[in-house]
Order: sequence, then C-alpha cells, then structure tokens
Amino acid sequence: MLWALAAAIVCLPCTAALAAPSRAAQSAPPLHAYAIAPGALGHALDSLAAQGGVQVAYAPELIAGKTTRGLSGRFTPTAALKRLLDGTGLRWNALGPASFVLMPADHAPQRTVHALPLRPASDDASTLATVNVSGALIGDARVQTATPVFTITAAQIEARGFSSVSDVLRNNVFATGSVQGQQEAGSFTQGAQPISLFGLGPQFTLILVDGKPIAQYGRPYNGSNNFISVANLPLSLIDHIDVMAGGGSAIYGSQAIGGVINIVTRSHLDGGAVSARMGGYADGGGASQRMTFAWGHDSGRLHTLAALEFANAEPIWGYQRSLTSGTGPQGGSPPLQAGILDYGTIATFTGYPQGFLAPPNGCDQALYGHSTRLAGTSASRQYCGSSTLGGYRTYSNDTRSYDGLLKLRYRASDSVRLYADAMWDWQEQRWYPGVPGWDADDLPGGVIEDAASGHILYPEKYFAPEEMPNGVFGQMYRQRDVLYQADLGANGRFGASDWTWDIYHLRSGDHARVEEPLLIAPLINHFFSTLLGATGNIDPVTGLPLYRTDAAAFFDGVSPAQYAGFARDVGETSNTALHDTRLTIGNTAWFELPGGNASLAALVEAGGESWQEPINPLFADHAVFEHAASGGGGRRAHAATAFELNLPLFKPLTLDLSGRYDRYDSDRTRGNHHFTYRFGVEYRPFHSLLLRGNYATSFKAPDLSSLFLSPSSYYTQVTDYYACAKDGASSCDAYSNGVRGTLLANPTLRPTTASSWTAGAAWSPTERVSVSVDYIDMAIRNEVVEQDIDQLTYDDARCLLGQLDPASAQCQALTNPTTGQVQRAGTDGPITALVTSYANLSSETIRAIFASLRYHFVPTRFGSFGLQLDYNDLLNHEFRFEAGTPSVRQLANPQSSTEFKSMFTGALDWTSPGRRWTSTLYARRVGSSPNYAAILGGASQPDAGRLRPWITFNGSIGYQATRHLRFALMVNNLANKMPPRDASYTDAPYFNDENYDVYGRQIMLQMRMAFDAR
Repeated sequence: MLWALAAAIVCLPCTAALAAPSRAAQSAPPLHAYAIAPGALGHALDSLAAQGGVQVAYAPELIAGKTTRGLSGRFTPTAALKRLLDGTGLRWNALGPASFVLMPADHAPQRTVHALPLRPASDDASTLATVNVSGALIGDARVQTATPVFTITAAQIEARGFSSVSDVLRNNVFATGSVQGQQEAGSFTQGAQPISLFGLGPQFTLILVDGKPIAQYGRPYNGSNNFISVANLPLSLIDHIDVMAGGGSAIYGSQAIGGVINIVTRSHLDGGAVSARMGGYADGGGASQRMTFAWGHDSGRLHTLAALEFANAEPIWGYQRSLTSGTGPQGGSPPLQAGILDYGTIATFTGYPQGFLAPPNGCDQALYGHSTRLAGTSASRQYCGSSTLGGYRTYSNDTRSYDGLLKLRYRASDSVRLYADAMWDWQEQRWYPGVPGWDADDLPGGVIEDAASGHILYPEKYFAPEEMPNGVFGQMYRQRDVLYQADLGANGRFGASDWTWDIYHLRSGDHARVEEPLLIAPLINHFFSTLLGATGNIDPVTGLPLYRTDAAAFFDGVSPAQYAGFARDVGETSNTALHDTRLTIGNTAWFELPGGNASLAALVEAGGESWQEPINPLFADHAVFEHAASGGGGRRAHAATAFELNLPLFKPLTLDLSGRYDRYDSDRTRGNHHFTYRFGVEYRPFHSLLLRGNYATSFKAPDLSSLFLSPSSYYTQVTDYYACAKDGASSCDAYSNGVRGTLLANPTLRPTTASSWTAGAAWSPTERVSVSVDYIDMAIRNEVVEQDIDQLTYDDARCLLGQLDPASAQCQALTNPTTGQVQRAGTDGPITALVTSYANLSSETIRAIFASLRYHFVPTRFGSFGLQLDYNDLLNHEFRFEAGTPSVRQLANPQSSTEFKSMFTGALDWTSPGRRWTSTLYARRVGSSPNYAAILGGASQPDAGRLRPWITFNGSIGYQATRHLRFALMVNNLANKMPPRDASYTDAPYFNDENYDVYGRQIMLQMRMAFDAR
C-alpha cells in the first residue's frame, strides 16, 4: 500500500497538462494609477496597497533600512511592485492576483501554499502568520487558515525579555501543564527542558527545527517517556517560532497530538551582525553572558549564512533566595541534619517513633556554616538541625554552550536550487539536587537494635558541605551534551510547469554524558555500621542486628577523606539518532476552481531512529545507595507517505484535506502502523471575516523506551492493603512504606490514537485590528502508561484475601512468590519489591478556548503603539487510567494534576516618531493552582485550597543609535515577585517548582551591531 501510494504521488506531475487551465483564456490583470513618492520602502508599500487595492505581506526586518525610487503612472499590480522593489534585493511570491509575499531575491520560488513541513523557513509562502500585512481591510483574516497557528518573532522574543527557548515556549498560552525542569531536584532529566501543551505530557508535543525533525533527548522523562528537549536550541539564531494547537499527525506524523512547535532559524543575511548580552538577577546568582556573530553573503549563484553563539550562565542557589534558603516562610524547627529516631522496645513498638536519642555531646556546630544546633521540643525529642540545609540546592543550572549554524544555497539553474543546512550545539551543565543523606533503610530490617537497652533505632544523617571534598561545588552533577541536525537537498520546478519538487536527506543526533557523585551502598552502609558499633549478632526475638550504639560518633561530622571513601562519580551515557529522506512535490495551480486555483502537496519519506542508554553496572547491581536509574536501547525503521489538498470551491469557501500513512518496524515489533487524516474548512462570508474549523486524527507510536527499556529501577511509596486488612485497621495510612520497583518494557504496545476538532473565527474589520477566537476538543485513547502501583497492591490484597480467585491468571501474575509483580517477605509478609510494565491503558479528554487580539493604534505625535493579547482557558481535562475505572477531573483533583487552568499574556509596544526608540511592557498571568495541602491530601482536606493567580511583568527599551548600532535594556519580573505564598508547605522547596520559579527580577543589557556586505 505504501509504495503504491508513493508511485501515485511521483506520477502526479503527469496530470499537470490535463488539469491546468488554459493560460490564454485568463483575463489580463487590471491597470491602476499610482503616485508614490521616493523614500522608505515600508511607506511606499503602504501606498501601493491603498492605491492598487492589493495586499503585500512581509517580515518587518526584511524591509528595514531599504528605500525605493517611487512610482508614477498606470501599471498592473505586479509591474508596480517590480518597480518599487528594483535595487532592494527583494522579490515576491504571488498568492493570488492581489496578494503578494516578499522575500529575498536569491530564494527559489516556493509555490506550495500549504507546504507539508510546518512553515519550514521564512522564505516559504505559507509563512503567513509571521508577517505584517500592509493595507487592505482584510488584515490577518486573509492570511490565517483553517488551523490556528500562533507565532512569535525574534523581535518579539527580544522585546519581551525571553532569555531561552524554554522561556519563550513556557510563556506561550498553550503551555498550561506542569513540567519537571532545572528546578526539579533529583529528576531523571534535570539537564533538559521539556514543554507541556494543554497539560499533556511532553511526549505528546512534536517539536521541529526548520520544519524538520530533531533527535530526542537521550534520558527518558520521569525515567519512562522519550521526549524532545529545547535546552540545546540557541535563542539568538532563531527567526520565529510557530505553535499549532491540536492534532497534526496527518501532515507531521507521530507525536503531533497536543500540538506542533516549529522553531525556524535565520535563513538570509546580506552582511554581518555581532550582538552581546549580559545580565544577572537582583537577588544574586544567574549572571549570564551571550555573544553572537552572524554573517551572510550573496556571491553570484551562492548564498552563505553562518552564525556562532557562545552563552554562559551561573547557577541560582537556594540560599540566594529567602523562600528557599532554609526553613521556608513558615519558620519553625530547622530541618534534620542528624538524628536517631527511637521506636522503643519490641514490647512498646507501635510503628511510630517515640522520640529521638539525644546527641550525647551535642551537635557539630561547625557544619552548615556554623548553623547546626540542637532542635526539638524536649530532651527526649532532640536532634541536630540546620536552618540552612535546604538552601544547598540549585534552581537553575550552571550552563556553558557553543552553537553553530551554517546554511548554503546554490542556484544551479533557473529551476533548480541546491541547499545544505547544519546546526550543532555543545553544552555543559552543572547542577546540585540537594545534599545527600544516609539512613538505615539498606541495613537488615531497615533499623538497628541497641544491645544495651533493646530500643529499636533509626539513624538518619544529611551531609554538610564541610564534610565533602571541595564542598558542594565539588559535588555538582555534570552533563555534557552534543546535539546536531544536518541536511543536504535540492528543490526546483519540473520544466516550465507549475509542479515544484523538494528532496533532502536529514540526520540528527543527541549525545549526552552525565556524571553524578553518588554514595556507594556497600561502602557507606559498612562505614556507618562500623561507626555505630555493629556487633555482628542478631536478636533472636526481633531478628534485628544488635549494636553497641555509639551515638556520639554518629553525631560527629565525617571528614572529606572519609566521605571520599564511600562516594564515587557514576557516569551514564545516552545517544539518540534519526535519519530521514523525504521527497515533496506540489502545485499551487493544479487546476482552476470558482474560488481560485486548487493546490496540492504530497510527500514520501523513509528513515529510522535509535535510542541507546546503557545502564551503569553499579545501578544494575543495586550498588548505588537509594538512587534509581533507567536505560535500554533499540532502533526501528520508519516510512510514510502523505498529501495535502487545498480546494477554493468558491470565493468565500475553501476546503483543506490531508492524509498520512506511517509505518514503524523493528526486530522486536513489526507492523506498527497508522493512517491519519485532517479535514479543514475556511469560510469568508465577507472579506474581513474568516470562519474556520477542522477535524483531525492523530497518533503517537510507542516510545523506544517503552519498547526497549532494560529492567529499570525506581523508588516509590506503597500502601500494603493486605497487612491493613489482616490487622483490621480502620485506616491504612500507617501501612505505607517505601520500596524499590522495577519497570519493564512491553514490545506488544499499540500506537496511542487521538482525535481533535477546532472551530473558530478570525476577524479584521480594519487594517489596525484583528481578533480570533477558537475552541478545541481533544480525545486521546490507548495512552501508554506505567501500570498503577496503588491498583496493583489493592488487587494483590484482594487475591490474598480470597476476594478474587487466587488461581486466576490475574492473581498468579500478582502474587506468585517468584515471578509475581508484588513481592513480599515470606508468603504474606510486608511488601519488599514491585515489578511494573507499560500498557495501553489510559485515555484523556481536553477542551479549551483560546483567543487573540492585535490592535495598532493610530500614530500620534508621541509615536505609534501596538497591543497584543492572548488567552487560553482550559475548560476541562479528564483522565481515565484504565477502562472501567472512574474518570478523574484533573482540574478538580489536585492529587492528579497541578496544571494551570488558564493563562493570559499581553504586550504593549511603543515606537518613537523617528523610530529610534522602542519599548515593550509584557504581562503574564497564570491562573490558580492547588496548594500543598491539597496536593498531598486532596481537595477535601481541611487546609486544602488554591493559590491566587500569579502575575509578572517584563519591560524593555531599545535605542537605535545609528543605522548599524542598537542598544536594548530588558528587565524581567519588574516587581521581583516570588511564587504565591503557600502556608501549607512543610517541606523544601516551599513552593511548587513545576509551576513557578524563584528567579525574581532579571536585568539584561544588549548591544547589536550590523555591518554591510562588501
């Protein structure tokens, strides 16, 4: 089927002669009288639009500084435009008899209006949402299509103060989901920056660079899902970013369920530019520097663009912010630095600690900068605590990166252009997830027994910077990461026909090496067993190891040499790669319909992808103290074919139809395939109003990690419902304990499928105002998730209690002493281990409404003003873990999700009369989110509630000193606002670090100097 479709696509040009209308029969274009004075090109184009009744679309930076000789007389629209553009280095592409898009003169014609790669470059005629429209009342309503797309340009990125690609995308109104990032201590992916659209996981958002795929990050998100990180993408080399909401698999393939993000890099430059930015935070930390050099030149048939970027940023430490420096805003007792919990004797043992064993000689006050002291309410409840312990953790990474971009374009003939692109990034990051600690969990029984008193004790200690070689700075985690994307291709036209073609071969890869200074379990357990006075004997009554407890030695600090004796650098390496060969053909004048020319684009592609993350033998042997790891590896082949057809049936009505077939094969899984389609409608009852809608199906092929994961470990809390039931307890709260789990791959997984539809309108009553409102409804099925641990232990209890048939396959899979998923000590002892796997279980539904308003005020003597407002409201987000289980309303269940319900952004821009000064005030408002008490205990808990919306402002001002020299000052978070106060937080970091940040006010100064080509 696939190759039959491919053959049909390749033969489509054969029908061009039959389908094309007679050119001789077309009426001659009308003549208009023009009187346009010489001067700035922008003003001349405005006059052309007004006098000729046409619209001309262009990127603002394309005409910056350009002039024209003017125009007088009667001309056709194309002849008039040609005269205005003479000597400017620009050309145009016609979208119709009265609609034109400007582009650099060296670019080959891009004749596919709806090109299959989402806005692959700024010279594509489909990149309409990224340009300004001169004249005509139609405004944005004529350049928008059936699928809403939000765009942010490089100029807007700078004006709004965004300092990274992650910063840009998390400020997009679709990014309402909570995600782990640099603030998430101890996550699997602290060196990555994921993006969540509409509260969905990062694995449901497809991210492209220049319309082409890019390799995924090598370490799975949360240890289980492959995703694309934007941490390695250089901000200063970006031209614009497009975000398309909803299903896009019918054109872009797998993963395009929640949306598609296309990051478009610079494509043309005639001359060079050097820019430098430096900045820091008002409360300290995070000092950053960035330098960029870009150069482009036209040399006959060859155009070259090269760019380099260097960026450096210092970390932000918890002790540099009052909220995260130690005990948090609520004050109270300091966090435990060292303590020995006393559970009493076996006769008085209740499962709860009865106090602490008091430090015999007090605390080592030299630790944590002399902040360690006795804490507790009484002598029997005293421990050593430090008010600064929680501050030794980074909330932004120490980062250094080098980036490069190279684009070559060669016009081999009037109808053929060759091109090559390469982008690479080398990055080093360092972070510190918090001071490590030791406890008795890995000792036999998980506790010790004092031989003299018979008391059951649980020692626990967190190491201080003074105890570590070179302090916490010498123990920072380190990641070196290399990301690249490169392609080689050609495009052009089939002879003198309207059929165009494009073919390329692409390769992309990511290589990451993470070094973590970790505690080695056998070494540290032996050290503390010896330190505490292990006798080597066992109490025959309790079965616990006996100790002549040397409490004084335990509370004395260890030396850096001793610490080095039980700590090691543990390295992990990951590699991902993909390759893709794609042929695209298209025709924007395939045949004539009453509303205009029908357009067609079609493609066929083939390639493959791989993921390799070997598990370090220390993790495989469980030799690292209480530290989880994941890994595995595999590869698969991929092939696809797709088409998109645009049919202007009548002047006001256009239909858009696309379809795609994808197939994935590997040595472990074969026949993993899916067909998706999309149907869109554009209806314009009058020229300034667009009514639009589309219905799309989408899918996501199973992650390579879910298919090829090696047995990977994790730590989790489980509730032992069986022990709770045996004891007849009214509450199972006391039957929760931590265990080690193992996650297994599942090669039989099916693709996740989804459907979505949107409906909305875009209206531009005047050239100064445009507004759009859209509604989206998404339904995801067969979502691949890890089995629910709580459900496993609950069903395990039902099997052991006889409520389910113990001989059934379900019970045997759970309770078998050797192979069961729930492992116990003995036949019915406490849970000691879990085994889970991936499965197609879950489903989700999402409904949202989003709107945008853009208004350009009438220029005044004080300058010109522009306003942009964007809003997204998540109306509903429901999640069903498994068929037959109740659906969970994510927005109402804080234990299931902490996502924002809504997000609003607004920007007010000002330009001085002489255009030397510019300024922007940017605002971001995220809706309420649940507080910590609600997250822990649910919305019905007495202290549960919601935090107020969080509003921050950014401001910038720019000055064009000369034609080639520009300065800018950006200040982010003008009011230096910290996350909303949450009085229910009892643990560090005292705020939801997946929703908010503690960075505060950031001040940046930037200089940019351009120079002409010689």
